[in-house]
Amino acid sequence: MSQPLPDSDLVVATPERVSFDYQVAGLATRGIAQLLDLLILSFFLAALYAAAIFVGAGGSDVLAYLIAVIGTFVIVFGYHWTCEAFWSGQTVGKRVFRLRAVGDRGEPMTFAQAGIRNLVRLVDFLPYGYGIGMVVLFLNGRGKRLGDLAAGTIVVKDSDWLPLWQVPGGRPTDPGPPPQAWGAPPPASAALAYAPASQTELFLRGLDPDLRRLVAAYGRRRPELPYPLRAQLAGQVQSLLQSAAPDVFREYGPLAALDYLADLERSA
Repeated sequence: MSQPLPDSDLVVATPERVSFDYQVAGLATRGIAQLLDLLILSFFLAALYAAAIFVGAGGSDVLAYLIAVIGTFVIVFGYHWTCEAFWSGQTVGKRVFRLRAVGDRGEPMTFAQAGIRNLVRLVDFLPYGYGIGMVVLFLNGRGKRLGDLAAGTIVVKDSDWLPLWQVPGGRPTDPGPPPQAWGAPPPASAALAYAPASQTELFLRGLDPDLRRLVAAYGRRRPELPYPLRAQLAGQVQSLLQSAAPDVFREYGPLAALDYLADLERSA
């Protein structure tokens, strides 16, 4: 049986039996995004090596060598791990080219997954230029390098997205004709809506795992979903939504709470 090639669809079914599809990122797009990341890394590494040369010129050759070796690992690993952990699976290159690393079931990556994925990157890079990574990527047929296989992640294309409050008549409340709309984020949740991304990410990581998986998938496909389906989906998880966003749920209803969490997921 043939396996799907990169740029094919990844279909994820939520616990509520709603399916969302993701387009798996191809090698060309990932390569261009990686080149941008490498340019950024080159800037930091150049500064590191300049510091090591300065230290070596002062007579501390061993210290200069340690700075160069250890610093290279910290910068290369730290850049990818920090970006993907706090930007929900994106580095600068991925964000520019609208790519994102997610879990195999479409859920946002965890800190551990981001760490494993980028630690194994050192093996993927061997012998040079991601040689092993590209061979594995083609052999497994799902666009996964060794780091993705080890961490249980996959790189997908980010769908187009527009906040619902920017769409005329967007962001309805509880199901029922005629649907009402939010004009702006509710006052009860404004503090979190405009909080730093790291604080928002910590809040999202405290959600029920199944709910966050649903919120992430819903946020990417929300513009494509008709209002009745969105309302039905929110109704099926309203108990979880009430616990996660009680102020929004109490004032605006379950669909508004789901939209609110989806906006937080995207802003994080």
